[in-house]
Amino acid sequence: MNRSRFAWTTALMLLALPGEGSAQAASELANFTQIISGTEIEIEWSRPSLRGREVIFGRQIPWGEVWTPGANMATTIRFSNDVVLSGTPVPAGHYSVWLRVLETEPWRLALHADTVLPHSAHPPIDEAVLHVGVERARTEDIQESLEWDIDRIRIDGAELVMHWGRDRVSVPIEVDPGITLATPAEEALPLLGDWLYDDSPSLPTAEQIERFTGGNSDDPTARYFEVMLSEPRPRPIRIERDEESGLLRFVDVLNEEAEAAFYSAEGEEPVVIYGQALLPRGPGFFAVAGTFGGEVSAVNPRFAPIVEFEFGEDGRAVSFTVRNPNDEVAGTGVRPGG
Repeated sequence: MNRSRFAWTTALMLLALPGEGSAQAASELANFTQIISGTEIEIEWSRPSLRGREVIFGRQIPWGEVWTPGANMATTIRFSNDVVLSGTPVPAGHYSVWLRVLETEPWRLALHADTVLPHSAHPPIDEAVLHVGVERARTEDIQESLEWDIDRIRIDGAELVMHWGRDRVSVPIEVDPGITLATPAEEALPLLGDWLYDDSPSLPTAEQIERFTGGNSDDPTARYFEVMLSEPRPRPIRIERDEESGLLRFVDVLNEEAEAAFYSAEGEEPVVIYGQALLPRGPGFFAVAGTFGGEVSAVNPRFAPIVEFEFGEDGRAVSFTVRNPNDEVAGTGVRPGG
């Protein structure tokens, strides 16, 4: 090979080699999908990093700018079904996501129909499919790379969260849960009040607890059942209705104490975040749903336990039976004093 051809070939090889800064993209592509009660929510974005910059908004991103919360191409979001975003209905579809960042006023989130826009497009916010005000919060922790997430997932919604640096924006999302959550006040009234509940059929034996926990008395499951088995059956519970949401709840003090023992080690402040609610399925029939932070978080109508109430001549509920999906009795309840 002559010298000129060698030099030319070497130059091509050098051009083909990655430079030190291009071994990976400066803002890597990320996405995630979350399904809530059959509604699929998918977000795709590129993840810019702080790279030593303590303040982004008001400097690199000027106040008042319409900015895509990401990098490279515009961040996009897709809803498989209609949703409600911060109180505003959003048709199912694919959208690009933009934020108008403001120094002293609430930021504004905008969804645009055009999903193939560069991050530098800065489309006018009043041309968006919708734009809503969102609250920006300052956090103690610093998020190095821009992150999107779905938080506080419930059966009927969640919070869409963007976090970068010390700035965190959350947007409430509502979806159709596919099941009625609220019980009208007139239907709930005959059920409310004090009950004596016997859940003996669903309690494990000492041998089963031993097998679950390996004999470790400090195992969270062991702590839970130590509390749950500390009272004779039947035991007192209440059924109450939340006036704002219309949700019927089991108020079970013993179970709350057992939950606190499960989630809180000795010496820690007890934390109770889980509970149970009753969702109407028909006259006198309710599905048992799990709650998280007071909101319905999980229920599968096909597999949830069913509560059936019996009523006296005056229309007031006098007893109930809890049945598992296989129709086995899990518990029974009666009014105190018969």
